[in-house]
Amino acid sequence: MVDVDIDSGTETQTDTDRELGTATIVYETASGEIERVTVDNEHIAYFQDHWLFAYGTDDDGNDVVRRVPHQQVRYVERSVEELEETFESGVEKAKGKLEELTD
Repeated sequence: MVDVDIDSGTETQTDTDRELGTATIVYETASGEIERVTVDNEHIAYFQDHWLFAYGTDDDGNDVVRRVPHQQVRYVERSVEELEETFESGVEKAKGKLEELTD
């Protein structure tokens, strides 16, 4: 397995970064190797049956995004803080909808 260290471009982690947490994605590359990448939660998303995540920067300083089909992904782990925020957000949205319906 290959561990890839994605440089976020910052030397220190701020309080906001710690609150957002991290995500680790393990997937099979086109050459058949297994690669593990850890990024900030804000730099990974699932869209159109693909996992997309920041994969460093190019020579001009532009972000490079890697797009991996879901079939090649072994697993994705996200920090507990992110999951707690997601669940709390979902509960708050549901409460708001119920209040709208009952009003």
